[in-house]
Amino acid sequence: MPRIDFVAEAEQCPGCGGALRVQKSQRRTVVTVCQGTFEAREIRKQCMNRSCPPTRSEALRRLVKPGQRYSYDLLVHVGLGRYLAGQQRDEIRRQLSKEHGIELSAGTVSMLCDRFLSLIEALHVQRAPQLRAAQPGGSYPLHLDATCEHGKGGLFVCMDGWRGWVLWAARVPTENAVHLTPVVDRTVELFGRPIAVVRDMGDGGAHAVAALHQAGVPDLICHYHFAAAVGTNLFDKLYDHLRGIIRLSKIRTDLFALLRELRPYDAAGASEGRWGPGSVREDLKALVLWVLQGDGRKDAPYPFALPHLELVRRCRQSLKRAEQWIPSPRTQLEHRVLAWLGRRIGRLERDPRLAATVESLEQSWRTFVELRDVLRLSNAELPRGDTRLAPRQLPALELLRLEQIKQAVERFRDELCDRIPPAERGQSRPSSAPAIVLKYLERNQAHLFGHPAHFDPDGRVVAVVDRTNNVLEQFFGQDKQRLRRRVGRAQLGHDLEQQPAQVALVANLRHADYVQILCGSLEQLPAALAALDMQSSVAPASPVREQRDKALHQRVQKLLATTDAPSGTGGNGIERHGPPQLEPVDLPQRWPQLESLSEDDLRARCIGVFAPSDNTAPKRRDPRLPPSGTVLKRRFKSRTHRVTVLDTGFEYRGEHYAALSPIAKAITGTTPSGFRFFRLDGPWGEPRIDRRRRRYRRPPGDPTAAATES
Repeated sequence: MPRIDFVAEAEQCPGCGGALRVQKSQRRTVVTVCQGTFEAREIRKQCMNRSCPPTRSEALRRLVKPGQRYSYDLLVHVGLGRYLAGQQRDEIRRQLSKEHGIELSAGTVSMLCDRFLSLIEALHVQRAPQLRAAQPGGSYPLHLDATCEHGKGGLFVCMDGWRGWVLWAARVPTENAVHLTPVVDRTVELFGRPIAVVRDMGDGGAHAVAALHQAGVPDLICHYHFAAAVGTNLFDKLYDHLRGIIRLSKIRTDLFALLRELRPYDAAGASEGRWGPGSVREDLKALVLWVLQGDGRKDAPYPFALPHLELVRRCRQSLKRAEQWIPSPRTQLEHRVLAWLGRRIGRLERDPRLAATVESLEQSWRTFVELRDVLRLSNAELPRGDTRLAPRQLPALELLRLEQIKQAVERFRDELCDRIPPAERGQSRPSSAPAIVLKYLERNQAHLFGHPAHFDPDGRVVAVVDRTNNVLEQFFGQDKQRLRRRVGRAQLGHDLEQQPAQVALVANLRHADYVQILCGSLEQLPAALAALDMQSSVAPASPVREQRDKALHQRVQKLLATTDAPSGTGGNGIERHGPPQLEPVDLPQRWPQLESLSEDDLRARCIGVFAPSDNTAPKRRDPRLPPSGTVLKRRFKSRTHRVTVLDTGFEYRGEHYAALSPIAKAITGTTPSGFRFFRLDGPWGEPRIDRRRRRYRRPPGDPTAAATES
């Protein structure tokens, strides 16, 4: 292994300015990406009067942290590969081994990843003033959202909506204001008061930003979340009812089976299947597929699309489509298939609940579509929409569009007031679609508009606060994709719950402007982390993976450790079957008392401690063994070997053995089973046929009789 010397660079004592002399040298193994593995010898210096602390090599400290083995460039290499490239641990290990000759264990890779996350968080906090100064106008729109699903803990992220930077992130057990408020306060502490807040309609987020709202910061609701909440209230009950009707009718199952049965047929008529011989045009198969899946495009998320309602619509239009797509003349097989399709759809239509459910859903859907048109919320502006089709307006035009949307919403609100039945006016829980939409508008219209803008010195609009929270929704979607690639699993429930919050901050390294402020470039990131360690004496906080029950598990372990379990039972009171407990013996506690005892007394006391008690059951004798005194004979390689069976083992060639297998190994040089080698396959005394010579082994009449093999 090569050795590199690192001599302390200081010529004078930094404390008193006195002369320095070599104090001592210290060696350790260092692993780097550039130089590989080498032995670093650090030569330290100390002041002549020994009153000042010794000086160390700054070059070595810039390369690797004191007391550590792995350098900063290796730390950054592993961290970037893990969280930016999405590599798995084994992929990182193979790459380091192949390209740099560095061998790391999977646990070491995980340790380096945790160190990388901790240092990135500390560097982000240290550079917060510079990041804050780079914001347009010294402010930013604060977008808030969390990934808590199904009652599990999740990630709460605060993002700059104009630059797409993650300002702060933390793990939260629930979306309660108690857990969200400290994260918002920490963001404001680091980056100042935002120009506006954009959030979803959750109560936790509303209470978390209440202090900002009271201070004059606009509290805005995402238009996508607002429309989704209205649609969920309009459709949930009716749509669940329709879903149950379709599931009980089994029409989807029957149509899939029909499509599978029609696939062997072709237009030439050379095929035969369940429907008998004949020919089927491809357009008939396309008709069945269209009834099942429509045009094949990806649906918008619920409630912006109602797939089951669309299925009923296509079923009602299928026979009309058949007249257009499969004109006469038709083959007998096509007639049979279309007749079956008509009967199957007719059976669905005969359900007495279908017509009323579909009619109510259609009315609610028309009102919801009107709301979407007023809000000008297209599919491209939804979180799962194609961002390439989203409208990209100039900031001034976007500000004008928001004002036009606000005026359209006010006119739509007046129209809804005229549509509401007189019996529903003033009710707290309306049931008609216009009344439900009007209730949401009246409650939230103050939070739907008022998006501030940033102007340059000439008065031109430079940026406008986005009206949706899609910047965070898309961030979470991309983060799940990277996590799925990183862990190699499709189900991410547990991984999302365990993922450290600092991973969200690492995503900022994809932004060139953020990296420029943080460290200059990714190549200079190791030097920035080294400088951070040299300037700060406080160790960065370790990433938190356990969220909900870590404290409870620690409490359980503490209780188990401090609970006195009764003798013969475990900590839970369950009896354990094991060797009997030894009776306590009154032994002297000090060595002089032991030295004063005679040899007989010492032996007696040792026997009392280590010998088994009287109630210990004797060890059961193996039934395959012959009585004591029996001589076992075994011929091997033209030599006859004799083994005498004793009460406590065996004797072979004057030596004592505790088992037969060591004797068999001494005879053969291999490790066979001792009982199998000496032909002791069954209980001793029972007749056994020797398969090679067809002779019986007779029970010994005398304990000293020899057991021979002819």
